[in-house]
Amino acid sequence: MMSPIMVITPSLPFAATTSPSGDIVVFYVGTEPRMTPEQALAFADVLRDLAAGARRPVLAGASAGAHRMS
Repeated sequence: MMSPIMVITPSLPFAATTSPSGDIVVFYVGTEPRMTPEQALAFADVLRDLAAGARRPVLAGASAGAHRMS
């Protein structure tokens, strides 16, 4: 089973999660596959958090500004 998808804002065109094997999986969920510089920085933070969590046995929780969707 995959981890819940982490989403920052409804307007962010990508979402990310980790697979059972620990890979980071990115989904295109927007209407336009572009990000503002601010969105790109926010999404980079999500990816960093997922990568750090993949190296730990248990992910402590969602990053600040992000929430998990079930």
